[in-house]
Amino acid sequence: MANLNYYNITSFEEINILPKYWQSLKPQYSVSPSTGESWKKKMEFMDEISIQNNVVVFLWNAYTNQFLYVSDKLKTLSYHDPELFTTDNGVDRLLSLIHPKHLQATLELIEQLIINYCAKNGKTDFKNVSIALSYLFKNGLGEYLQILHRPIILEMDDKLRPTLVMNITHHVDHIKKDDSIGGVIVTPDDNFIFDYNLDKKCIEPPKKISDQEMKVLQLLGKGLDTKAIADKLFISPHTVDTHRRNIIKKTSCMDTTGVVAFAKLVGLI
Repeated sequence: MANLNYYNITSFEEINILPKYWQSLKPQYSVSPSTGESWKKKMEFMDEISIQNNVVVFLWNAYTNQFLYVSDKLKTLSYHDPELFTTDNGVDRLLSLIHPKHLQATLELIEQLIINYCAKNGKTDFKNVSIALSYLFKNGLGEYLQILHRPIILEMDDKLRPTLVMNITHHVDHIKKDDSIGGVIVTPDDNFIFDYNLDKKCIEPPKKISDQEMKVLQLLGKGLDTKAIADKLFISPHTVDTHRRNIIKKTSCMDTTGVVAFAKLVGLI
């Protein structure tokens, strides 16, 4: 983990943290102009998905540290002009809107979940790895909203550093507990849930949804109630409720409905 200073971000003018931070992490080469343009055209299709599913889509060039594209849905959901984020300092502008207490944590989670995990585990097929981050983001009305941010790596360099990333962002105020910050990695055969400890300023050891908890979660996702799940798994209703409470706690969700919605968003079910 990089040793980083802690910044008190109070205005857009004072933020210049990611360009400095990313120098040690950025990919070896840039995305070719033709590749960037090709993906930008595909983003027009993503706009339709954005409109229908109430999500905001960003296309980020990691080498230049710039957004190539931001969907118009940002204006409806967050009251921000999308064009402000595709300028040269668009990434700085976006970072200035992350809650000051969450900014450092978000950068460390990006490094831990996207850079370190993928490189250390040799994940060359990112289509089979789902990554999500959760933090507070300020909308155009000055209100902080709970955001779930899902980066999807489109292109990478020879060292498995992301070069082009599509970011899909959801509002999850109705799902996640207030001020929760963390991340999730889901692979075809495993899962890791990270919480960031704001007091200690560090990422806590990862938690996992156990095999039995996963069975309960999958059945909750199908709409089964406690008794039906208990009968299906040959366990007591009390045990089902214990698993359900543990899943809610591990994911920092508000309730059963929230945890099912969250699990579907991050790829747990």
